[in-house]
Amino acid sequence: NTLLNHLGSSGINAEYGEEYATNRSLRIAGYYHGNEHHDDNEVGFVAARIADKIVENCETGCLLIINNTLLNHLATELPFRVFHPIRSTDRIDWKEGDKPRLQFGERGLARGPEIMKTHLYRSLVDMDHHYDNVRCSWDNGALNEAVKLFSESLPVSQEE
Repeated sequence: NTLLNHLGSSGINAEYGEEYATNRSLRIAGYYHGNEHHDDNEVGFVAARIADKIVENCETGCLLIINNTLLNHLATELPFRVFHPIRSTDRIDWKEGDKPRLQFGERGLARGPEIMKTHLYRSLVDMDHHYDNVRCSWDNGALNEAVKLFSESLPVSQEE
């Protein structure tokens, strides 16, 4: 069974993502979700359902929920919460885990507001944008390259 069988219309996105990963010898190991409303930072039905299907294929999968209220405070706090699957006989529950470690530590977090000011996030292409204009690539190669250049520009810290 593919994710398509379980997710209805959004399953087309999941099947495309599955195929993309498989063709590159990758595996979908998690899902990140940002709720529409600024004050909604909970694991909703859709996010949980998609993440449930991912952990059926990857037991160590996780779910990241973007904490919208922290996006204005990137220099001091991480803007997401990490959840891990807790399996029971008939369902999967999502339990919040420990605060994640950042690849570039506090120096990367401190540069967050600077990156937000560039509005780089506006160039992110999700599957809906791709369907509106198939010339827009949802793999976000140009955006990934910009993030790579940014991360390489961070000064090296002795404590990391």
